Amino acid sequence: MTSGILVPMRSLSIAIVLDDKFPSSSGVSRSVQTQIEELSKIGHNITLIAPRTDLEAPSNIRIIPVKSIKFPGLPLHTRILCASWKSAKDISRKHSFDIVHSQTDTGALLLAAKISKIQNIPHIHTFHTNIAGSHTMIVSTFFASIGFRIYALIIAHIHKRYLNITHHKASMQLSKESRIGRFDWHTQAIIARAVNYSTTPSHYMFNYIREVCANIDLPGAIIPTGYNRTFEAYTKAIKRQRSDNKIRFISISRLVKEKRLDVIIKAFKQATIPNSELYIVGDGAEYKRLIHLAENSPNIIFTGHISNRKEIVQLLRDADIFVLASYRFDNQPIVIPESLVVGLPIIYCDDRLDVGLNNSNSLLVDPSITGLAEGMTQIAKPHFHKKLATGTKSVFSELSPQATAKSYIDIYIQTISKYNNSNKN
Repeated sequence: MTSGILVPMRSLSIAIVLDDKFPSSSGVSRSVQTQIEELSKIGHNITLIAPRTDLEAPSNIRIIPVKSIKFPGLPLHTRILCASWKSAKDISRKHSFDIVHSQTDTGALLLAAKISKIQNIPHIHTFHTNIAGSHTMIVSTFFASIGFRIYALIIAHIHKRYLNITHHKASMQLSKESRIGRFDWHTQAIIARAVNYSTTPSHYMFNYIREVCANIDLPGAIIPTGYNRTFEAYTKAIKRQRSDNKIRFISISRLVKEKRLDVIIKAFKQATIPNSELYIVGDGAEYKRLIHLAENSPNIIFTGHISNRKEIVQLLRDADIFVLASYRFDNQPIVIPESLVVGLPIIYCDDRLDVGLNNSNSLLVDPSITGLAEGMTQIAKPHFHKKLATGTKSVFSELSPQATAKSYIDIYIQTISKYNNSNKN
């Protein structure tokens, strides 16, 4: 599945900043893990700045543990780095970088902006999360959106790059968004304008951020998150342990409203597929409600949060179909390339998710409970399931870790060169 070696023009000192606990605690941290492994493998000097809690050091890289805060109600893996100017100065006194890359939208983004300012280096940010989608699923939508806007303006103030746009008619896509949704897309555009370069794994998010501000240039790129090389090795080494004839559906995600696990449970119960079971892997604020929803259904199994990659591979190896029910929220879930590498076909609801998914390896269904239930019934049919399982191999080159690493290195070199040239002028 993977071959070839990427040779860098020169060794770069790259700081990667992350709010989530590392490693393997979330989709974002697992994608960061892939990036770190690939970039260090080809000779770059990587420094990971991440929460001190449960931080495990990958080999051949430097780690800077930072204090962090966990707010009540957040999943176990989700934290916010303490991003004071003092922390940024302390880090900068001891370490110097060519570029800083923030991977999450709270403390990591702020700390990276301050390091960038102090060290006079470019700042790249990756939008892993669709904040506009997230805010539509929580009660305090207005306050969350206002808080995020203030945060974005702080980043713009640090970098002294502001987004000034005149009113223009919303595109057909954006006109379907709520007023709060358009407000949030504007906020993300403010961040994209403030940093030197931004990336996102999905086409729709890249386009939405730019459609908000019409013709204003926002340097950025679409970089799909590739599967992990170590994860791939585990899939080759770990064998299926099940020998029964059951059809096992599996979902791996945070147990939060925006992931719509309740829809998965209701659809699974409505489908009533003989000899079937559903595994739900993860933790979060919705755990108790989902447990109650699955009462009297012994074929619905909750495993809790699992961070060990070998255990995740084993769960996927023992499953038959991956279920993703989020709608108008996810960007590019890391579980998509992970499931495809294991050979699991995917059933999903959101037509905006196009990275790695096509009609040869997955089934797109209506986002309703009935639509998902009918899809579960269809994908469980042996002939159709076998066809999609065979098609999972079609995207290995597109989602390879080398492709991800090469894209980032090209952008790092381009951004550093442009930043240095602008400073000379």
